Amino acid sequence: MKRLSGGIDVGSESHHITILDEEDHILYNQKVSHQINEFTESIKQFKRIEKKEKGVISFALEGKNGYSAPFDRILLDQGFTLYNVDNLKLKRFREAFAGEWKDDKRDALMLSKMLKLKEHINSQREKVFIKIEKPSPLTESLKLLSRHQQILIDEKVRLVNRLSKKLLEVCPQILELGKAKSKKLIAILTKYPDFSKYKRITLCSLLKIKGIEKRQGPFLVKRLNNIEYMPGLTDIYKTIIFSYAKRILELQEEIKDIDKSLDEIGEKNKEVNHLKTIPGVATKLASRVIGEIGDINRFPSEKQLAIYCGIACVDDNSGKVTKAKAVYKANKICKQTLITMAGGSIRLSLQCRAYYQKKRAEGKSHNHTLRCLARQLIKVIYKRLTEDRDYMVRKELRKVA
Repeated sequence: MKRLSGGIDVGSESHHITILDEEDHILYNQKVSHQINEFTESIKQFKRIEKKEKGVISFALEGKNGYSAPFDRILLDQGFTLYNVDNLKLKRFREAFAGEWKDDKRDALMLSKMLKLKEHINSQREKVFIKIEKPSPLTESLKLLSRHQQILIDEKVRLVNRLSKKLLEVCPQILELGKAKSKKLIAILTKYPDFSKYKRITLCSLLKIKGIEKRQGPFLVKRLNNIEYMPGLTDIYKTIIFSYAKRILELQEEIKDIDKSLDEIGEKNKEVNHLKTIPGVATKLASRVIGEIGDINRFPSEKQLAIYCGIACVDDNSGKVTKAKAVYKANKICKQTLITMAGGSIRLSLQCRAYYQKKRAEGKSHNHTLRCLARQLIKVIYKRLTEDRDYMVRKELRKVA
């Protein structure tokens, strides 16, 4: 059968699609609006083209997990083959042709031309085209939830930093009760954002705040009654502090609810249960890693997995200069999760703690050592998932005298 090459330039409101045959004749060249009915009508036309040309259409997309959804999922459901092309590689390919102009129509055409040369420019070591596999519903759910949770965590960190700055401006002394992210301090600020009323706080009213214990009450009341603050603009600061504190409390509850959802979905996933046997890894971390990695079989080696996660370094040699550099385009969520796993494994695994102490003795910093340990965890994760088995802690055998 003929191999027909399609290119899709993805946009927020519309996508430009071009399909070429083996002789570079344009079979389809249209802009499709980002609407479900438009996608359905386009797929009908693709099917008619395949029937007429007696061929099979495969598509190259400039990006994935952005505005291509849900068009990419619909195409996969209809049996089409999709490939992801890095935008930098597309730019280099486009520069090989005459003309420096760029628009959606030309990008779609360049993607089609690139896909025609797939057998020549793709190699085992360097893949220009990454095949887009249809994920399982469980894995897709884990990825969507974990990414949304990360957005909420980042928002919470920003608000905590802003709240801390405002407290330093008007009442630095209150930070002696705890950091701005502590639940106790956030609960107090939500109830009493106006520092001019702190002198009238009683033990009875303070104990009504969730998270304040009876044994802490007398001490806190004394500290709050004698607290010093900058007078003036208290009404303005009260509004800002209350807004930040209330939103931080809401984010804490939302993040907690997502944790429960991740636990429920992760319990049903076999890969998540394999990773949970690794010391220091619970359901949330395991779910986040599996959601980002997806099918482990799409990585030919653990080195490729490490590069995808941004843990490994790649060669950057030139002439007599030999050096390495960090991966620029990596999955940042996966990298952060692996670093967190490495930090937890130090406390719960004797082997990981010994490796950490060894690297520290070599003069490496704490963060560098965590990255080294995360690189070793990549080997463990890849082995567990490819062999479909749990992690087993080897106990030292007693030596015979």
